[in-house]
Amino acid sequence: MTIDLSCPISGNQRDNNTARLVAAQVLVLALVLVTLLFLGNATAALIIDALLALDFIIRAFAPPRYSPLATAGRVLSSLFRLKKVPVDSGPKIFAARIGVGFTAASAILLAFSMTLPAVILLGALALCAFLESLFGFCLGCWVYSLLPRGKKVRNP
Repeated sequence: MTIDLSCPISGNQRDNNTARLVAAQVLVLALVLVTLLFLGNATAALIIDALLALDFIIRAFAPPRYSPLATAGRVLSSLFRLKKVPVDSGPKIFAARIGVGFTAASAILLAFSMTLPAVILLGALALCAFLESLFGFCLGCWVYSLLPRGKKVRNP
């Protein structure tokens, strides 16, 4: 049996401007979460974090048209009359799956009253969203570009 370790380009396209607007929304939500935690409102933070994780799950495993943040990003892009900038979906899906990990882990940590590790994860998420929204640098996409392409490993 062979295991395919490749991470191919998907062939599907997404609008990069919409992705950056989604990242801006994630940045705002991550900052709201950290603020709520500093104010001692862990319950509200847990609910918002779980909803953000759900949105990442939708963008990572379903068409982005089902994501509330992606829908808002498309509406904002249309309102601002931004020109569509097509990019491959593969790296964006990979980055969304990393976002699932960050938000799900922080929600689990919050559920167990482990606030500091949750704040650290949410801070890292905010940093990634900041880089994507303001500078167009997607850290998850960059990591994706480092993954092997077309290599197969034999499983004994």
